[in-house]
Amino acid sequence: MRTAMSVLMLALFVACMRAPAAERSGDVVKADTRESFEAVAANVRKEMDGQGRYAYVKPDERTKVEAALDEMQALFAENESTDRMDKTVKVKLFNAQEVVNSILTLRDRDRLICERGAQTGSRIVSTSCHTYGDLEAAQQASSKFMNERTAAPCNTPVCNGK
Repeated sequence: MRTAMSVLMLALFVACMRAPAAERSGDVVKADTRESFEAVAANVRKEMDGQGRYAYVKPDERTKVEAALDEMQALFAENESTDRMDKTVKVKLFNAQEVVNSILTLRDRDRLICERGAQTGSRIVSTSCHTYGDLEAAQQASSKFMNERTAAPCNTPVCNGK
């Protein structure tokens, strides 16, 4: 049973590695050579800073992404391309790529999120769609507003009960 499962996992892995880019267009990090990986890694790091596409990556997730990118860099340092890698190294590369791709896909500011429900003050159900970046910006603005309101004491007569 274990042997059959191992063969199935290996076949699935090989099929995923050979899937055309069009079928796996969600992948952010996909490189077959050392040069292409270095370009992709530099772009990912740039997009995670400031106002980039992946600026909403959480600090602990950023650590995971950096560790996975470093691991992939080390694998490509030993082997110039995936053609020169043995199967165990390819599995390590694939797993590191999946860590990065899953985090970046989740935190992509351009990812569209839709929800269906009634708008405030209405019973009419409708669908509203927003990007992940818009939702995060709104949440951060709300948190900032609430923090500013609770930090500043109210000294008006209304607050003092007069």
